Amino acid sequence: MARKHVVIIGNAGAARECYWLLREVMRQREDLTFRGFLSFEGYVGELRELAQAEMGTDDDYTIQSDDLLVIGIGSPALRAKVWTKWKQRGGTFMNLIHPACFMPETICMGEGNIITPACSFSCNVAVGSANYFNGGVVVGHDARIGDANYFGTRSMIAGNAVVGSRNSFGVGAVALEKVKIGNGNTIAPGAYIYKGCGDDRLMAGNPAIDLSGSR
Repeated sequence: MARKHVVIIGNAGAARECYWLLREVMRQREDLTFRGFLSFEGYVGELRELAQAEMGTDDDYTIQSDDLLVIGIGSPALRAKVWTKWKQRGGTFMNLIHPACFMPETICMGEGNIITPACSFSCNVAVGSANYFNGGVVVGHDARIGDANYFGTRSMIAGNAVVGSRNSFGVGAVALEKVKIGNGNTIAPGAYIYKGCGDDRLMAGNPAIDLSGSR
């Protein structure tokens, strides 16, 4: 069995979370080993007890044929930037999925997604690439999700909802059934989206309203 070496791009809290998630995945995947962390474009992070595993900046790294990349960064904008940069360099991204997630066979998923414990996906869901589902996220039937989104703990995307790309959902945020959410939005913790929203909005409250003008 050909072994693959996982490289986590990122060197702060999200990167550490991805490392420990990877450790759980490797218990069931004998073909995987961990190669190390790369700082994204020289960012000074905080790897703490894992600092010895940092290999330098991603700009100085030469991709290996047996590398699998993980984006260990929470920010949607940065996740999108890492994804684009390293796909152009020929990188291959893995879907890092905790074994304790529910994912039926009907799900359609791209690359480079991170799915942490207790997430649940219903039938016929479509998920793009480079998304981060951070603990207990629920995605309903027939939902459509784009690329490089961040979903905070216990957020929910209801059935037939459509979510674009580079959105950030706070803890407990909810997109209700059949809503359409554009790109680059910030959905505040606990916000309930009833009617959807366009692009680059700050949505907060229940029902959520657009607070972009107050920023």
